[in-house]
Amino acid sequence: MKNIDNIKGLINKELLQNQIKINSDGYGSACVDVAINIMEHLDGFEGEFNIGYSPDMTTPHGIICKCDDQGGITGFMAGAARNIVAQCYKDGWKFWLADVISSYDVDNAETLERHIENISKNGLTFKEDATKYVEDLVSRYKENLGHKN
Repeated sequence: MKNIDNIKGLINKELLQNQIKINSDGYGSACVDVAINIMEHLDGFEGEFNIGYSPDMTTPHGIICKCDDQGGITGFMAGAARNIVAQCYKDGWKFWLADVISSYDVDNAETLERHIENISKNGLTFKEDATKYVEDLVSRYKENLGHKN
């Protein structure tokens, strides 16, 4: 079992300990191990998250790939790891939003609002903060890729 006491940004140790306990099989423990690796990585992360699928170290996808020491987790497992990070790590909700918003979503107000609602209704952040962060994510995405409306 990994030592979680060294994770500086851990905000919900009890939940993480419970995830470790209930995911003792190979599949579940791989998800938790990758989530722990992600949180350890994020302790030293100083940039802004970006939307995207390519393995860039500012995208959750790239960070998840780098932190996967389990031999290649599936997309579902990556989503489980992302959800653990969202619930247990400071600003994990930002990591979650940057991961669930795809390039296809940037001009879809309804989808963006659904993601904002999902993260804020779970008490992980305030709706106003999530809305502002999504606006920033989308703006950065459009600026970085020269996206035209």
